[in-house]
Amino acid sequence: GTSTTTTTLAKASTSTTTSRKAGDSDATEEFGDVYGTKTTTTTKSTKTSLMLGGACPYKASLNGLTFDVVGTAADGSPFYKARGIDEYIYHDADCDGAGAVSAPRWIFDNSKPSSTATKDLDGDGK
Repeated sequence: GTSTTTTTLAKASTSTTTSRKAGDSDATEEFGDVYGTKTTTTTKSTKTSLMLGGACPYKASLNGLTFDVVGTAADGSPFYKARGIDEYIYHDADCDGAGAVSAPRWIFDNSKPSSTATKDLDGDGK
């Protein structure tokens, strides 16, 4: 996604453009004008697929599988599905929905996560 922040500065500024090479995960552009307004636009890219390696013994059967982005959670983080099987990888800020009891984490699950819930994305309460 793209986020734009506009900040009014006390002094006038000159125009500046900063960008990174293609393939970098972020590109930033800054524009200033003689009226003292500075606009910064940051674009973040998401990998469209990933190959899993190094899973714990319980999930070792997932090693070597390719996961593709198939949706986005309410907080904007992507979720991935394995090719050929119902297995997902997604970030859950509160996986049991109990508040500060659980730390945010990436989850491996055979349930598709919600794209509208903000916590406990699989809705199982644990």
